[in-house]
Amino acid sequence: DVLGHGKINPVKKWWLDHDRNRKTGEYTISPKVSVRQLQPELNLRHEDQTLAVYPAHLAPHPYPYPYPADREAGIKAYRDMLSPKEYKRRLEAGELSPEHRYSVPTGESPVLRLDVTRIEHETHDITRYRLEASDGSELPAFTAGAHLDVVVAPEFFRQYSLCSDPAERRYYEIAVLRETEGRGGSDLMYRVFNQGRKVFVSRPINHFPLVETASRTRLFGGGIGVTPMLAMAHRLQAINASFSLHYSYRSREQAAFLELLDGVSWSAKVQHHNSSEGSRAKLQSLAAHYQEGEHLYVCGPDAYMQAVMQVAVEAHWPEEALHAEYFTIPELPDYVNHDFTLQLSRSGREVEVGATMSATDALADAGVHVDVKCSDGLCGVCRCGVLDGDVEHRDFVLSSEQRKSCMILCQSRAVHKGGVIKIDL
Repeated sequence: DVLGHGKINPVKKWWLDHDRNRKTGEYTISPKVSVRQLQPELNLRHEDQTLAVYPAHLAPHPYPYPYPADREAGIKAYRDMLSPKEYKRRLEAGELSPEHRYSVPTGESPVLRLDVTRIEHETHDITRYRLEASDGSELPAFTAGAHLDVVVAPEFFRQYSLCSDPAERRYYEIAVLRETEGRGGSDLMYRVFNQGRKVFVSRPINHFPLVETASRTRLFGGGIGVTPMLAMAHRLQAINASFSLHYSYRSREQAAFLELLDGVSWSAKVQHHNSSEGSRAKLQSLAAHYQEGEHLYVCGPDAYMQAVMQVAVEAHWPEEALHAEYFTIPELPDYVNHDFTLQLSRSGREVEVGATMSATDALADAGVHVDVKCSDGLCGVCRCGVLDGDVEHRDFVLSSEQRKSCMILCQSRAVHKGGVIKIDL
């Protein structure tokens, strides 16, 4: 290389760069490949390298499901790696530490392998999928408002609300809106989730729980946002609770579940609001007039959700009685990011968060594990207690009361440049 004989021969290169067509999912050879010549003039020092290795005790679980790699632990493992001679000596002496042995995970698997047993095209763009165990056994129970994390493909991991009756243990049902201009997950699902396909999903997870002790429950679903409301309505009917379901959609052609809603025992409690037929929901009356003990749930497009919540707030609904679940990121203000510091209460350690980083990224770089899923402030998985400091809350999960003592690490930051937030980690 130093003599100049190590340059890349474009005729003999063996790698190919590929582009993926987001609409068809097909991979094609890129017309412009990434070629970078060797750089023998670089002064590479071992102590500057950040290579990581993952020995047995850091290895991921054996399930086809995302696993958070501990990068800092991998870097330390690389730096502590034994030489071949020392490894052989320890092996012969029977001195290998547990770090060189893989432990099979105990307890329940975080992932279920299910079969797609029924596919119903509710509309041109909304498809309902039924998932069952291959052996016909009962599935883990779920509560109304729960969702599944679905492994659509290795690069597509998506969350979908369960819309089936929580009392039904033979199958799960989810409904998916195909978004051709989205990030590709729903479009790929539409093409490859055929009847009989085996798929991997999480056990049910609930960040949108139903308060079953409410004196009355008002459910508002806009478009595909009606899916979690169906499970809630099933449950409320089963416990003989008072409720109403308001389902808003643009037209019958774009509305899912119409046949299902006509056939359920609680169909009289459903009010349809069809914009094309002039029956758009009059939210000023439907979401107002709060009575003590009531709870309100809303899910759907951002504008619809904001309209429902605004009417409820103006009608003096208490914050703890209002519940919202976002499918997509709402329109955001023009935030300005500053550098700030996270102070970890349990160790006293301080982690600097740059203006271009999120708190979760900074913590990960510092070797501090935090569970993260959506990274958009929607799911609440990275919620953390706050002990001191001024937080600019940018999430869509916490209530005003919860924000007094918690923050969502993937989005929220310090209010002021150079601010310090003391967190319960």
